Amino acid sequence: MRIPKRLMLAAYRVGSYMVYGTTAEANWIYEKVQRPSSCFIVAMNLLYWKLRRPRVRGIVALILEPVFDCNLRCTYCPWSLMRPRLEGLRPRLMTWETFCAAVDTAPKTVETIQFSGLGEPLMHPRICDMIERVADRGKRPSLFTNGTLLKGDLLRRLAQTPLSVLNLSLEPDAETCRKYRGIDLDTVRKHVEEFVALKQPATEVKIRMVVHPGNVDRLGAVWDPWRGLVDDIKMCPVFTTDGAGSPFLCMEPWRGNLTVWTNGKVTPCCLDTFEDLVIGNIHKEAFAEIIHGKAYRDLLNRFTKGAMPDRCANCSSPNIGQMPTLLPRKPVGRR
Repeated sequence: MRIPKRLMLAAYRVGSYMVYGTTAEANWIYEKVQRPSSCFIVAMNLLYWKLRRPRVRGIVALILEPVFDCNLRCTYCPWSLMRPRLEGLRPRLMTWETFCAAVDTAPKTVETIQFSGLGEPLMHPRICDMIERVADRGKRPSLFTNGTLLKGDLLRRLAQTPLSVLNLSLEPDAETCRKYRGIDLDTVRKHVEEFVALKQPATEVKIRMVVHPGNVDRLGAVWDPWRGLVDDIKMCPVFTTDGAGSPFLCMEPWRGNLTVWTNGKVTPCCLDTFEDLVIGNIHKEAFAEIIHGKAYRDLLNRFTKGAMPDRCANCSSPNIGQMPTLLPRKPVGRR
């Protein structure tokens, strides 16, 4: 059974507003969750979060980190802010063995596998092979990139893969791209135009913009130069994990996503940069053991009691303009 896209989007707009206070997340939820069975899993996971139950119904998406490195040094990215503490933390590239261990044993409930993490996926020499294997395993592959390496033979090869979504991380205009990312927007745009001309019909192209104090006043006209070229533009607030916070019941461990770092370690949070929340390793345990195992259950218990790591308690998205938080903060002490 397949529910029409317009009906699912309508339902996701309601759900997005109830959880995040905005309907803007609906299209991005749909990017990962399209099966009715996945909708049920996500709904049950969120119900467990609301009820403070230390369990999840299942997992619907995997985030794989193929590269623990980046060719850019964006001013608000952990690679720029915490580079000395990050270098050597885990392997620079995910091995083919680790990749296959994740994809080939992914639960049947997983429908989307996203290439992102703390690095630039297009730096991996086998990224196109990875995308094709994900599709061969019946999963929907998506990828985040800064767009600077999207050129030449790599662009042409990537355009022919069964990629579901290409997400481009950019700033609103040429000036902010130079200032905060150190890139030339016109060059990236030419790459995007060539990719769009060559891509498979089913591949969508979207832009993700991190909203921060330096660009919030530039967001009003972001659609105009990209209209007709990309399918959607997502605004996401910048996150920080070094602020002064207080314990809260974060929704992230219940959302139905798991991240696999280049070393095979598994965490329920894509912002778990320093591996504070690791619940298993795909080289040592099957996904079923990780998802329903003691480590995951103990972690959820810690969150419900407000005993999460300090980094989680301090995680926040600053109040910038009218941007809603993507970290709904349910106080630990109240139901």
